[in-house]
Amino acid sequence: MSQDAADMLAVEFDTYGGPEVLKLRRRAAPGTGPGEVLVRVRVVSMNPVDWKVRSGMLQKFFRLTFPVITGRDGAGEIVAVGSGVDATLVGKRVCFLAPRGIGTWCERIALREAEAVPFPDSLPFEPAASLPLAGISAWIAVVQAANVAPGMRVLIHAAAGGVGSLAVQLARIRGAEVIATCSQANVDYVQSLGAEAIAYDTTPFEDVVRDVDVVLDVIGGDVHRRSYRVVKRGGIIVCLLAAPFEDLGAQYGVKVMVPQVLSDPAALKQIIALVAAGKLRPCVEHVLPLSDFAKAQEMSQTGHARGKTVLVL
Repeated sequence: MSQDAADMLAVEFDTYGGPEVLKLRRRAAPGTGPGEVLVRVRVVSMNPVDWKVRSGMLQKFFRLTFPVITGRDGAGEIVAVGSGVDATLVGKRVCFLAPRGIGTWCERIALREAEAVPFPDSLPFEPAASLPLAGISAWIAVVQAANVAPGMRVLIHAAAGGVGSLAVQLARIRGAEVIATCSQANVDYVQSLGAEAIAYDTTPFEDVVRDVDVVLDVIGGDVHRRSYRVVKRGGIIVCLLAAPFEDLGAQYGVKVMVPQVLSDPAALKQIIALVAAGKLRPCVEHVLPLSDFAKAQEMSQTGHARGKTVLVL
């Protein structure tokens, strides 16, 4: 770890490419402006968007100015505050989804006060770091976009992943019947979250599912196309950032929604409250040291990662 408070270690890249373009470097640490807090980052999480941005897959959506620090979320404690911020916040444990353009795989990060969401001492840094992007993504899809309610039937794709595993639980909390796709290896895991699991590597989901109210699609492509066959007319397909897909909503009488996933402290506070109450289970599968930064992105890029991978600084 860095010894000088004026600098820090960060995982960054200078060009698009594979995991090999990632480098662990020393760079100047940020200061705090008015209304900001400085967070000493303890744990960061791996999200598929990290390697998609790094690879150049999303360059038409996100313009980068190199070098770029990778990562979107994490957890740590506040070590300094800017003007206009309550000094008693120093020492508070917080988790965060950073605004686009601000990487998190670094020892210190400056955020607007509202973006640093406190979490209880009973919650370790590792699960807290796993929640912001995956949790907000699941919340936006299940609660805000689809407005899942008691009695609905919901199909969730990639249910063993970071977003899917939380989406299954949120949909169940809201009273829905949940059907979920995953690999055969993850069937028991997904069932433990409260869903009826369909192994995509043994059974085409469209052969056994009918008349669902909502589909959560984080895959796109062929999975998206096949999903229209299982949604009732008037139903909803919520798509988060995934492979390209053709919107056939008008043809099938289905509403297709593609919500943006942005920092949402209010949603994150509600997610943390559910975790603290024992109603929502963070799904941390792998805990790695920051030195394994390339390995973490390689694991995610396989597309078969269960739950969340976090890295300890």
